[in-house]
Amino acid sequence: MSLSELAVKYALKLGASEVHSVESEGEVIRVEVERDTISNVSYGRSSSLGLAVIVDNRIGFASLKNPTRESIKLLAERGYRLAKSLKPNPYWRGLPEPKPYPHVEGLYDWRIPKLSVDEAVELMRTAISIVKDRDKRVSIVNGTLSIASSHRTIANSKGIYCEERFTTMYCDLLTVAKEGGEIGSFAYEDHSSRKMDLNIEKLAVKAAEKALSSLKPKTVKSFRGTVILDPDVSSMLFSALSAAYNGLNVWRGISPLKGKLGEKIAVEQLEIIDDGVRPWGLASSKADGEGSPRRTTTVVEDGVLKTFINNTFTARLLDMEETGNAAGLLDVAPSNTVVKPGDYDVEEMVGETDAGLYVGRLSGHIRFEDGLVSGTVKQAFLIENGERRYPVTECMISGNLYDILKEITGLSREVEVKWNNIVPAVMVKNISIIGGGKP
Repeated sequence: MSLSELAVKYALKLGASEVHSVESEGEVIRVEVERDTISNVSYGRSSSLGLAVIVDNRIGFASLKNPTRESIKLLAERGYRLAKSLKPNPYWRGLPEPKPYPHVEGLYDWRIPKLSVDEAVELMRTAISIVKDRDKRVSIVNGTLSIASSHRTIANSKGIYCEERFTTMYCDLLTVAKEGGEIGSFAYEDHSSRKMDLNIEKLAVKAAEKALSSLKPKTVKSFRGTVILDPDVSSMLFSALSAAYNGLNVWRGISPLKGKLGEKIAVEQLEIIDDGVRPWGLASSKADGEGSPRRTTTVVEDGVLKTFINNTFTARLLDMEETGNAAGLLDVAPSNTVVKPGDYDVEEMVGETDAGLYVGRLSGHIRFEDGLVSGTVKQAFLIENGERRYPVTECMISGNLYDILKEITGLSREVEVKWNNIVPAVMVKNISIIGGGKP
């Protein structure tokens, strides 16, 4: 019997009405680079057990590190006493019941746990060497390589039990180019995957070339025009939107999408799927955080809002079905956000733009509560008469998320994986571009 099952058993013996338990253990190698030098190397192994003890709708949460058979008895007692001391949650309607789990391909790559610390260090040394060999003007400001494997077990008093293993491999590089006394815009490139498919040479070359392309930036005057958002930026856009169709935020009344099911919220070509069973997806799994099965959910189709994402708690509150999006018993989160690609090549988007910007990064924020989009553009290039003219500096963009969804004029054919977002480049018209140049 697993420790998570034992924890459930102990809490029930104490008199709990319901119990939910999650046991996690994992190991990670992390290599950090700063100023073209490996600055830190670490290896860590950890384990934990989280327990939710419910007594007559009173929910006590307790957790501990490095659980043992003896320590989880104390944990169960602590959770039980805590639950007894709390007021009942008037909205609680019980734990989820067991349901069949899907088969999900590509959650674990056996090669990743076999990578040694020395091999991880060598990968980042290779990245440093490639960037410097590409052009002496480019340097790595900072970078990270993370190699992780984990094991998770979920159990509850309703009979749910799910055990899964995961691997992840992540690498990012932040580069900058300097020429004379001038410094270009910081350039960012990353790779994330569940499998060992990191091409460090390709990643380093792209990071260096991005930095070089931003040398000798110029200011521009303010204007309204078309903006082409690189996947690094469009992923921010769709992440903010996922918070708006999160059932918990809808129930709380802080989402502008409340009451808009069945309404058109975007252009017809926009389709968004929350895909918790996507092969090799970084947010894929058989079970979500409460032990309910993951699934594929179409959230936006032909620009129409079809549903919200829910766990069991919010689904019951909203009188909807749960969608396998539990981050926990009371929390909801997206799995893999997949945006359907379009028909454009990125350079075709540029060719159709009379006046606008290509934006590679955005230093700012996109608020789902009111849709405010505001920030300084990085790795941005002025577009005039269908051509990229030069990199820009001291430039911001401003708009509203919910207006932007209706002003999309193109989506790229190619998509990129940005952690749990699988997104294309997005072309949007009528965006306010605030330049630092004189009018």
